[in-house]
Amino acid sequence: MTKKLYHEDQYLQEFSSEVIEEKKINGKPAVALKQTAFYPTSGGQPHDMGTLNDIAVIDVIEDENHQIVHLLEEPLKGQRVTGLIDWPRRLDHMQQHTGQHVLSQVFSKKFEAETISFHLGEESSTIDLNQSGFGHDAINQVEILANQIIFENRSVIAHTVSKSELDQFPLRKPPAVKDRIRIIEVKNFDYSPCGGTHCSRTGEIGILKISRYEHYKGGTRIHFSCGMRALHDYQKKSEIIKHLTMSMSSGEDELNQNIQKFQENFKFLRFEYENLKKQILDNEAQELFSKREKIGEIYIVKSLFENRDQKELVFLAKKILNTVPDTVILFGAKSEGKASLLFQRSEDLPFDMGQLMKKACTVIKGRGGGRPQQAQGGGPDANKLANALQDAEQTLFEMNQAIGKNVRHRK
Repeated sequence: MTKKLYHEDQYLQEFSSEVIEEKKINGKPAVALKQTAFYPTSGGQPHDMGTLNDIAVIDVIEDENHQIVHLLEEPLKGQRVTGLIDWPRRLDHMQQHTGQHVLSQVFSKKFEAETISFHLGEESSTIDLNQSGFGHDAINQVEILANQIIFENRSVIAHTVSKSELDQFPLRKPPAVKDRIRIIEVKNFDYSPCGGTHCSRTGEIGILKISRYEHYKGGTRIHFSCGMRALHDYQKKSEIIKHLTMSMSSGEDELNQNIQKFQENFKFLRFEYENLKKQILDNEAQELFSKREKIGEIYIVKSLFENRDQKELVFLAKKILNTVPDTVILFGAKSEGKASLLFQRSEDLPFDMGQLMKKACTVIKGRGGGRPQQAQGGGPDANKLANALQDAEQTLFEMNQAIGKNVRHRK
């Protein structure tokens, strides 16, 4: 069993130790030490980073024998090591983890909402609660109380007790171990079994900010940050507000009102845009139909487009088919060097557009298919798109002949 120096002094940044075992894990050299200040990944808290004899520690794990194993960037030389902890990372983890204890207890005290999991991420941390339905006012109340506890600079005390001594503490949750149970007390506020690293006083957390909350698996997921993370988040959002006020020529107090006006104007302009776009597409549909070709008793509207939205092409095809019967649409489009095809027909025609599409797609080295009335496809050979449309038109002529229509080949 490795001696856990981080439990004796979580502020310890440098230490010495002996190597008691060398091994390889996932192809990386690793060592177990007689004692260590490196915290292993556990309980939602990521591992510490730093160096052993100037060699980077890339992971820290605790095995089933309670040995703490350090994965290294390269092999270690010698049996004595000097370890250096990445202190900014350690302090950040202490702030987030201690803040989580405070936050979880506030939710428990105010709403009887219990924390069922905790995750300390690279940018923000989360707790998952067993209740849902929290609104903006409730979240604000939680933030205020949590920060009151932080600003009171309460002491944070670690107790190591036996199972028989547990009744001395009003635990927020039951312990996961049965002996030498470590209880973290936020003075006269929270008592929680935990093996992580924590600040010695709540004031070191700095500030706690809930950034967002969401319904998650029947409960609520709370995203929060503490200390320097909260400061960086505030700075980033202040920059966003500054740019918004400058771009809208608005003060901060009027920003929300001006954004609402902007949204209303945008909604109106979008409505006008959609109406104009519809008129343009209606005119384009009429123009396309005016250039139709006739094979026997059917009309063919064939066109090749550059960089057109597929939804617009579907609209054009539908508009034409709703206007006249006995019509087949053969549309091709080029976009970013790729080809796409859209074939549609009137309901009263017997041709299978799905089969027609499969054949046309072989020309552009692609795939496609669909229903008898409508089909889509595409391929990488945009240079052969015109050939694919011509091939489809010729196939239509042959299909028409095969079903006995009175068709004569166009001159």
